[in-house]
Amino acid sequence: MARRSAPMLSREAMLASVPCLNPAVRWQELDSGEIMAVYKKQTTRLGTLVTKLLCMPELAQLIIDDIGARVVRAIDGKRTVSELIAFVSQEFKMSRKESEISLLKYLELLGRRRLVGFEVVSNAKDS
Repeated sequence: MARRSAPMLSREAMLASVPCLNPAVRWQELDSGEIMAVYKKQTTRLGTLVTKLLCMPELAQLIIDDIGARVVRAIDGKRTVSELIAFVSQEFKMSRKESEISLLKYLELLGRRRLVGFEVVSNAKDS
């Protein structure tokens, strides 16, 4: 069964999209300033069968370091990707371009694990 690829977005639409934390993920603040995300692993039917046969855990944990945790805390379901880029730029004293590259890669990682989803505004304005 082929996996559906995500529709291609224009740069403007992507920057205007609003990342949202997946409510099915348990987000736990740690004393160290890190965040632990506990989520159900994505599996195929065969993977589910193997998991049950071998008594493997169905949940996965991801420890997000202090830097990533600051970004996750800033994802409030209201800020756009563009606003988060400005936040990262200011918070970590980086150029906008560095911030954009780093944040987009990080959001891609969180998105692939289905920890974050994106609300895409249908008529995004040019930035």
